Amino acid sequence: MTGRLRSEDIVLRGTYGDMEIRVVKCVPESPIGVHVVLLHGVHSSANMGLHNKFRRLAETLVSRGFTPWLVETSRRLRNRADFADDLGAWIRGAFDGKTFAQEQEDFFIAIDEIAKRAAHESVWLWGFSLGGMIALSAAARAVRPLSGSSAAIDRLIMSGTGLVAYSDTQKRMMKMPIISTLGSSLSPDILGRVRVSGCILFRGSEDELFSERSCIDLLDAIDLPPEKKHFHAIDGADHSMRLRYGRNAPDIMDEMVDFIVGKWL
Repeated sequence: MTGRLRSEDIVLRGTYGDMEIRVVKCVPESPIGVHVVLLHGVHSSANMGLHNKFRRLAETLVSRGFTPWLVETSRRLRNRADFADDLGAWIRGAFDGKTFAQEQEDFFIAIDEIAKRAAHESVWLWGFSLGGMIALSAAARAVRPLSGSSAAIDRLIMSGTGLVAYSDTQKRMMKMPIISTLGSSLSPDILGRVRVSGCILFRGSEDELFSERSCIDLLDAIDLPPEKKHFHAIDGADHSMRLRYGRNAPDIMDEMVDFIVGKWL
């Protein structure tokens, strides 16, 4: 139990560093039978820390009856707060040498386990930034989990995911762990093999990594009928969906969940 959320911790064997994939299941009082797997972005964290955005998102989802699962991939370090504003030192310390294929495999191991535990209930994937691209590959069955099975994914949600980042951002980030091996690891045809019953893509109007055109082009390229795909711009939100016009804005999570509920429930 953490705060007002009932939660269960699960540790799975990962591919790198401490070899742990840490998963938290949050349990609603009145579940609606929909499990939402939350996939964080590159070099990010998803846990029940008081200031972690995924905790806030989990609270919002639980209040609507969803069963959210926070997935945090394997890494060498987990003490992000100790690095303060030195993002580069955190990235090197926690992820140096980790490949995109390892990051993707961590998520697939977790998705497979969650799908087993969800039994015959609906499983949705919600990926942020690079987590959105990994969610796409899961929905496309581009990679099989280590167990050899493939989880059935019902719906797909992405936040801050586009086809191509702004050129200056792309040049800077392509030298970083995980992202540096992205091009050689991600199948180029996944957009044509996505098999879900619906897809939503969110973009903050102040996203500093992906343009609106890049996000819309990604959504358009997914091989689903137009009526099954939805794009929604979050006014003033940054790429991380934490800030609105430079200020902390937890209500961004509420806005996204409200949109999802309005479209699908």
